[in-house]
Order: sequence, then C-alpha cells, then structure tokens
Amino acid sequence: MVYAIAPQFPIGIASLSLGRASQHDLAEKIHAASAAGFQGIELFYEDIELHARQYSNDSFEESILKSSKVFKSLCDECNLKVLVLQPFMNYDGLLDPIEHAQQIEKIKLWFKIAKAVGTDLILVPSNFYKEGTTGDDDQIVEDLLEIVELGEKESPQVRFAYEAISWAAHKNTWQQTWNIVKKANHPNLGLCLDTFHIVARIWADVTRESGVRPNANKLLAADLKECAAEVPVDKVFLIQLSDAERLPQPLDAAHEWFSPDTPTNMIWSRNTRVFPYETDHNAYLPIEKIVHSWVYDWGYRGWMSYELYHRDLFDPSPSIPHDFAARGMKSWEIMVQRLGLDKVGSEKI
Repeated sequence: MVYAIAPQFPIGIASLSLGRASQHDLAEKIHAASAAGFQGIELFYEDIELHARQYSNDSFEESILKSSKVFKSLCDECNLKVLVLQPFMNYDGLLDPIEHAQQIEKIKLWFKIAKAVGTDLILVPSNFYKEGTTGDDDQIVEDLLEIVELGEKESPQVRFAYEAISWAAHKNTWQQTWNIVKKANHPNLGLCLDTFHIVARIWADVTRESGVRPNANKLLAADLKECAAEVPVDKVFLIQLSDAERLPQPLDAAHEWFSPDTPTNMIWSRNTRVFPYETDHNAYLPIEKIVHSWVYDWGYRGWMSYELYHRDLFDPSPSIPHDFAARGMKSWEIMVQRLGLDKVGSEKI
C-alpha cells in the first residue's frame, strides 16, 4: 500500500538503507519498502552485483543484467519507481588515462543497467581520493561532460546527478559541485543534494565534544540562503535525507572507530546515519530547517529519498529491512506533519 501523504513530494529510500546486500536479499528489501508505504527506491549497485553471483554460468555483463531485470520485476510487482542508479564512484578528476578508460567502459554497462531497471538517472559522487586525481575545474568539467554526452546518445537519454561528498578530496561542498555543473552547462547534468553531507561541512563537527561547530546556526542559515539564491531548483535532480547520531565522545584518536587513514566524516557517516526525528537513536542534526528552506524559500518540488548508512545494516537479522523501512516512514510522516508538506501546492511559495 502506498501512502500519498504529500503529493508534491513522493518519498523514496535507498536499497542499501534497508540492509546491506551481503546480509539481506533484494526481494525482502523491496517488499519491505513497499509495505511501509515508500513510492520509490534508489538502486545501489552492490545489491545487483551480489545478487548476480548466482548466475555463475553467465558472463559478468549477462549476470549483472539478469540481476537488474529481477530488481525491476520486483519493483514493478511492488509499484516502486527506481529513482536512480548509484554510486558511480571515484570517476571525476582521474589522472591515469587507463583508469579513466576503464571507467568509461564501466559507464557503458551502467547505461544498460539503468535501462533494464527503468531509471534515467545515475549519481556521481565527488572523488574520494587525492592521490591520482586533480581538483582542476576544467578537467572535472571535461570528465563529466564525457559521460553526459555518452548518456545523451542513449534512448532514453541518461541524466547525471553530481554529489558533493563531505570527505571528498577536492569537491566537498555543494558550492563546489554547483560550480562544476554550472560550467558544464548541460541539461542532463545536475546536482544531488544530501542533508548529511551539507551539515557535516558547515554545522556539525564530531571531533568536538558538543558535536557542533561554533556559529553553526548562522553558517547554516547563510548556506541555505545562498543555495536558494544561486541554484535554479530544476538543476537539482535528487534530494537525499538523513540525520546522524550525536556521538557520546569526540571522534578523535581516542575513539574506538578512529582510523588515521579514514576521513572523520566518512567514519561518522558509515556508522551512524539515522532518520530525521529519531532522537531515540541520538539524531541531532537540523534536518527540518534544511527541508523547510528547500521547500518554502527555494521552492523545491519533487522526489525526496532517504539514504543512510549504519552499522546495524550489516546485522543479518531478517527483521532489519522491515524495521528500517518502518522507521523511515515514521520519520517521513513526522516531517510531513511538522512542515505541512501535504498542504504544499505545485506553485513556488
């Protein structure tokens, strides 16, 4: 059953956020999303890749496409739209021409996957790695335009959402990714905005005992005002929502999760993302403020999707997909009520 409680804002959830592929089957996750009332699902590549291993007599590409068709069939059965295929990782700014060429071959397979599952959108996170990459704007624009122009030749055409990852090597704020998208100036290249990555750069600081930066609220208000003024709303192809746990102690060298080789925000993200309003899970980020600004100041209308990573998603318990799906829908119902999203019309407010 689908609960269309906010017609201008259909709600989705990432397949990864219903249990990691190593522990949870495609079918149970998709059925859980549908039963909870979600209308769409983000396809994480790991879900079809692990599922494809059962087709051991087929070539790699054949097995991946078989798995993609199973995913689409399950989504059709559950009346779920596939919002996006993701993440096409660590592509932008590669310096090694061989690595770049390998990624170009990979994207050609991803076009086939996208077509098989019925989505026209691929998400490209900003590159994590400093070594072997460049942050040069012109090079990154050239790289993104190369895959965008290949996607333009597909039928239907494939669009790309470029996302600022908060621990990325070069482009870790929405302002930086927007600058790239603006320079590229192609209708099939837009942004993905993720509440976690925005807050992790300008509001939160898990290396501090408070978990919050000095002047955090002023910084966030200025950031949201800038976004509403600078970014045309139709250049945002995907909105992702998640909160995160306030840690009981700073994530510094004394913390059990600390690793000198892993960015702090990445450790925090991979272990603790939760749904907005989940104060019982120590959620504390100002997600409601962000969504309010996006809807009422900026005029965003369209899909929103929950994307969260959490250590519990590796738990093999069969209840995990349904538990996370139910938690996600409870969060969404609170957000709809608190922000009056069910009363928002199609016009920009």
